[in-house]
Amino acid sequence: MTSKADQSDPLSVNAAELHVDLFDQTPLPLMLVDKDGRIVRANLAECRLLGYTNEEMKGKHAWEFVADEEQDLSKGRFQAFLDGMELSASLRRRFRTKTDDSLVCELSAQFIRCESDSGPFVLLASVDVTRQVTEARIRGEFSRWMEASFRSLAEPTMILDTLGHIRHLNRAAETLLEWSEAEAAGAIPEILIPWCEILSSDGKPTAYDYKEGISSSWSGSALVTIKGGTQKRLRIRTEPIVASNGIVLGISSCLSPID
Repeated sequence: MTSKADQSDPLSVNAAELHVDLFDQTPLPLMLVDKDGRIVRANLAECRLLGYTNEEMKGKHAWEFVADEEQDLSKGRFQAFLDGMELSASLRRRFRTKTDDSLVCELSAQFIRCESDSGPFVLLASVDVTRQVTEARIRGEFSRWMEASFRSLAEPTMILDTLGHIRHLNRAAETLLEWSEAEAAGAIPEILIPWCEILSSDGKPTAYDYKEGISSSWSGSALVTIKGGTQKRLRIRTEPIVASNGIVLGISSCLSPID
């Protein structure tokens, strides 16, 4: 005999009694497409994503909603999928919404086979990655801008990684030290700066502790032997390079001639 508690347990309800259309209600945008690429049905999430109703999309080729310059490529990839070629997990297409906005979506596809002679059908899933793509582009542009800005700094600057190896020299540092960035990259700074002979900011001999430099700023001076053998006394200021999440990425060392 079924108890009252059992009757109220949602896990005991027969799934057929829920009358839920999983295709329509799933939060993942889906299109059911026939073998000719025509949309048989679009679910609610897909309609919300592109701004069209199911009736407006039904009967049209799926690639008609892709950006004009990508439609022929999308049609070809769909046919290749029907011929047995798997879709790349990172396949991306730019879609046009009803309001003429542009979206970048990652696509995946799955065959839906049935007994009908009109089959097979293809289930196309779209994941909106517009924000991720935009942020990645902005980060890339910012990174390139930062690199160009670093290279253009008037003050000679050297970037060391957390292991104490030279990673970057800007143009001013290349001119001062007569080393190119390519020649110095990956080297230990001792080839340029004798840390053991450094003077602290108050003029006293000091041993520069690189591990301390990772966590705090420092200033001092050293007699540096340039690539050609000339010696110059340089003022050195170091500052940890800290990411927004607090992780130390390396050390920035600014160099300037004293005499």
